[in-house]
Amino acid sequence: MSVAQAVMMSVLCFTGAGQYIAIGIMQAGGAVITIILANILVNLRYLLFSTSTVPYLKDRVQPLVASLLSYGLTDETYAVAMNHYQDHPATASYLAGLNLTSHLGWIGSTLLGALLGSFITNTDRLGLGFALPAMYTCLLVLMINRRTDIWVAVFTAVTCLVIGYLVPAMMDNLSNLIIATVIGATLGVIINGQH
Repeated sequence: MSVAQAVMMSVLCFTGAGQYIAIGIMQAGGAVITIILANILVNLRYLLFSTSTVPYLKDRVQPLVASLLSYGLTDETYAVAMNHYQDHPATASYLAGLNLTSHLGWIGSTLLGALLGSFITNTDRLGLGFALPAMYTCLLVLMINRRTDIWVAVFTAVTCLVIGYLVPAMMDNLSNLIIATVIGATLGVIINGQH
């Protein structure tokens, strides 16, 4: 991709997983519709994320504004916002500022990476393979407020691994992750409803 194409991809596709999928399918010579459908499947988790923000936003932010702000939800902005909402009221300006700075950082980092990436010949040598799992671990820790949260997280992780083990073909298209997330989120809602 050219620098302009890479930057435009980050302007239009505000999801790292979606970009990885798009690039993989493009390299394999896949169709644009395949990229779109794979992105929809992988990013269904944002439907769960935006739904779980409703109790915090419903009385404070107009539904149309909340719907527009849900475009900026990512794993990171969701975790930061939900952590913030534990001690502060939800406001449209907070979520808009969080989403905007995150998206601008995403686009700026893409530009910087596209310009300087050619100078790095071996990314494995830098040991960056830990960065993504470490980030998700940090986000999980931010979200844990009760002992039941830990059990739901462990249950969801085990469910994901069991599905991947029992149905290995599902590991390729991330269906096990989506199924485990839906099951784990449902369990979390049930447990939270009892408290």
